Amino acid sequence: MAEIVLAPKAVFPEAIESAVRVAAMEFFGTYCGLELTELKTDPGDAPCAGIMGVISFFGDPIWSFAVVLPQATATTVAKKFAGFDIEFSSPDMGDLVGEMANVMAGEICSRLDARGMKCQMSLPTVARGHDVELLPPLESCCERLMFSSPDGRFWFKLVKAKSGFSGIRKSGQ
Repeated sequence: MAEIVLAPKAVFPEAIESAVRVAAMEFFGTYCGLELTELKTDPGDAPCAGIMGVISFFGDPIWSFAVVLPQATATTVAKKFAGFDIEFSSPDMGDLVGEMANVMAGEICSRLDARGMKCQMSLPTVARGHDVELLPPLESCCERLMFSSPDGRFWFKLVKAKSGFSGIRKSGQ
């Protein structure tokens, strides 16, 4: 019988991970007045209602992030960012989380560009629901960055397409 050899686990690019980490710290500190602590272990939160803003980045590599905010964190952070209360179930909450993701994505692109990594970002997509998660394609490389603040926890899910990903076509191809 042939021996099955597993490929080593892919490691998410450190430059991207670092850019996301710094952009999160700066965004939540500057725009929301929050001091963040990065969590090194998953606290194993119970499933809950939440909202996430997703942005994809095209370049080398192709990757995406989702910033995920549980309901309680989202409403508190929204008030700090916007300056007034926003209902979790309102369309305004979706707009706000999309704008938060967009601002952080712009900062991430700037940081990556400074390191010689060119990228373009998509428009944000926002999903709201109970225990919503980003389901990456098979063979993709994933990472989760978790943060805690006095106003609650939230996290980023980072997903990098496998090398040679051919799922993106330019018009006319």
